[in-house]
Amino acid sequence: MKKIFQLSICLILAISLPSSIFAQTDEKLIIPLSNPNEPGFLMIKLLYGSITVNAHSDKDVVVETRSKSKSSRSTTKDGLKKIGSSGSGFSIEEYNNKVSIKAGASNKKMDFIIYVPKNFSLKLGAVNNGNIEVNGVHGDMEISNTNGAITLNNIGGSVIADALNRNIVVSFDAVDGNAPMAFTSLNGNLDVTFPSSVKADIKARTENGNVYTDFEMSQRLTSSVKENKNSNGVYKVNVDKWILGQINAGGPEMLFKTLNGNVYIRKK
Repeated sequence: MKKIFQLSICLILAISLPSSIFAQTDEKLIIPLSNPNEPGFLMIKLLYGSITVNAHSDKDVVVETRSKSKSSRSTTKDGLKKIGSSGSGFSIEEYNNKVSIKAGASNKKMDFIIYVPKNFSLKLGAVNNGNIEVNGVHGDMEISNTNGAITLNNIGGSVIADALNRNIVVSFDAVDGNAPMAFTSLNGNLDVTFPSSVKADIKARTENGNVYTDFEMSQRLTSSVKENKNSNGVYKVNVDKWILGQINAGGPEMLFKTLNGNVYIRKK
């Protein structure tokens, strides 16, 4: 059965408050799962705001919001005093353990703090004014943040993560031994800690930084050359250089790529 939860957040300021104030509204929703003893999936993408996902021991999904809005006691052309404004709404859908959160189209910042059972896969996205953090969740994760950081603590499973302008920091308790992973950034460090027993084929590249590791890794430098000639007769050669290595005799590919930053591959 499909369950849809809709909530519109309103920020109300009393006339007696100071002329400029930050107001915060907290909301908490409990979303029951269709199959509470089975793994689940969470999807959320925000235009403005942070996302934090924490594992907990309950069988439900709990969604909390934090929103801030700045208001002033300015008067309208009719002489009326402004006492507040409505915040952005959002909706939550649950179907067969798949939870989807859709935020309203608004430029107002709203942070989500979400609690899920431990075995949950995640697809998280943020664009402006917010970071993404995950704590203790085990599952397949696809995470993207344009202007904020990504921090994943004590997780398990597999990760594909992209943070365009900030750092990616990941600490694994366990990994999916069969799944390839990728960590990419344009202007940030990539700092990933694996269990010492991980088996992986490493493929790493940074244009303006270095690659560091405390694993015993057999490694080599490789380059690929691509040649082409366009319709104007311009001949172009691109040389693409990567560091390749194996950890514990190799396994699924782990890709690390950044332009302006360092790559750290750590052993727990």
